[in-house]
Amino acid sequence: MFMKHALILALLIFSAPAQAQTQALEPLTDIEKAETRIDENMVTMSSLVEALADNLGQLHYLRTLCFSDDDQQWRNTANAMMAIESPQDSTRRRKLVRAFNAGYYQQKERYKSCSNTVAIDVAALAENGRRLSVMLGDPYRE
Repeated sequence: MFMKHALILALLIFSAPAQAQTQALEPLTDIEKAETRIDENMVTMSSLVEALADNLGQLHYLRTLCFSDDDQQWRNTANAMMAIESPQDSTRRRKLVRAFNAGYYQQKERYKSCSNTVAIDVAALAENGRRLSVMLGDPYRE
């Protein structure tokens, strides 16, 4: 009887890694794909502020695509951020503008019309912006 329980226990223990491997191979959801793509893009940024400018550029394009060219919410947010981050440094401001524009044109190449997929990207970009903001603020927290 003990051997039977030991054998069952051994089978359960050794089958767990195999189950974990098959679970890891399950396809990613659309939101997970979008988050992965955004995370990979952020790795190329030289600073968190540039990454946030890029993120805002992407959001700006998607918002104007789905609402109106008159909607300047994310551009205004980026301008306010740049005024704070580079008030007297034109070189730094150019880098931030370049990052914003890169994000804008990245999404412009990707999407020509508003769709459910755009909504998924907007959600992933919003989460990414939240994470970047937290990382930028962390050094100033107690």
